[in-house]
Amino acid sequence: MINNISTEAIYDVDPEIARGVADGEDGASEALKTALRTYEQRHLLATPGYLILSGLKLLDEVAARRFVLAVSAMLGEPMPDDFNGTLIREVRYRGVTLEEATTARYSDTRQGGNLHTDGMHRPGAIPAYFTLYCIRQAVVGGAIVLVHVDDLVRELRQDPNVVAALREQVHFDTRTEDPGHPSTVQRPILEIEGQAVRIVYLREYVDSGHRRPGIPPLSPAQIRAMDKLDSLLDRADLQTHRRLEPGQLIVVNNRTIVHGRTPFQPEPSEGKARLLLRTWIGVRQ
Repeated sequence: MINNISTEAIYDVDPEIARGVADGEDGASEALKTALRTYEQRHLLATPGYLILSGLKLLDEVAARRFVLAVSAMLGEPMPDDFNGTLIREVRYRGVTLEEATTARYSDTRQGGNLHTDGMHRPGAIPAYFTLYCIRQAVVGGAIVLVHVDDLVRELRQDPNVVAALREQVHFDTRTEDPGHPSTVQRPILEIEGQAVRIVYLREYVDSGHRRPGIPPLSPAQIRAMDKLDSLLDRADLQTHRRLEPGQLIVVNNRTIVHGRTPFQPEPSEGKARLLLRTWIGVRQ
């Protein structure tokens, strides 16, 4: 029905199950939901912090959107991706960079690096998980880059002052100029409760948040701490690279994994350009 096709967290979904979930069939949906509960405990709530569902290329884009939303609902509560209530965001190059446009988001660019967690800039709850479904992959580049918070904290704890600074509140830019919404939200980068460590991050959003009128500048200790964090995120030995192929869906623990991608080359033809579908998933109340 759903077979592990590697020693890693990759599972091949039976075609009938895939079609059934996309079509809303109860039997297929219950079968996948039962399997996902196991995978969640085995992979999302432990290491590596992500899992991949494969073998979904048989779904057309409309069916793929239904499948992605169905999987998201099995794992929690689908969350709006923006202030307009969008549940599925198209991750594609929109001709911008983070530095050029104050409202541009990482998902609008073709940039690499800038490893981050999702949704840290939105008021309210942070997504527990996010999904990315690959419709079309770039010919060159575009691999997802993953770093687990446990590996980061193991290195960061060598300097308690850095850890302390990362636990202080910073302002994340909300990437909106709408006066009806706040320009920043405040959160600590690191949350530590006993043995549990959670992280929220995107350096550019912190830097731009603290450039907003009326927002105090970052302290030297905070800048030094983020510089240290950035240096760790750049370390190849801490990174895992996964290149999603069309018909693959990755689910990532957004509170324990910092992610990004390798830069990719844009395609001039719209019908061939890199396109991924993303959802955010909150904890079901």
